[in-house]
Amino acid sequence: MTCTYDEMYLSDVQKNLGFFFQLLLHNMGLSPMESQNVFLDSIIPAQIENANPDFLCGKSGYELAMLALPHKDLSKVIEEAIQEPFYPQAEYWTGFVLAFCQWKNNIPFDRILKRYSLEHILQNYPLLHEADVTKIEQIIMEKVNEN
Repeated sequence: MTCTYDEMYLSDVQKNLGFFFQLLLHNMGLSPMESQNVFLDSIIPAQIENANPDFLCGKSGYELAMLALPHKDLSKVIEEAIQEPFYPQAEYWTGFVLAFCQWKNNIPFDRILKRYSLEHILQNYPLLHEADVTKIEQIIMEKVNEN
């Protein structure tokens, strides 16, 4: 399978989607379904899928959140998040995993999340967060490719 963008950008996309989902889920307290919908309803998935360099490595996860929630003032929550020592949480891992699955399989984010929701990815964190990312990717893709 041909990847949409070069592997050298993958770590940036993983990091930025990790920050994006940690901000929405952990810092803002949105539910997994709310966060998934905010993401899918935004311009972010299409821009990453089309390898727009501004979305691959030109915007931080916080900037992505501001784009996804344009009518919400995120300055206070972002300021608080920046001031805290950063420790990747389960919510960060979901963005990291989701970015890897989309990149490796070159399929739309909505196809992945339609078959394997953000909530399901989060539920795998306790068991799989220390495993290689390819393990959870295989589990997700088995479900995505089911008939």
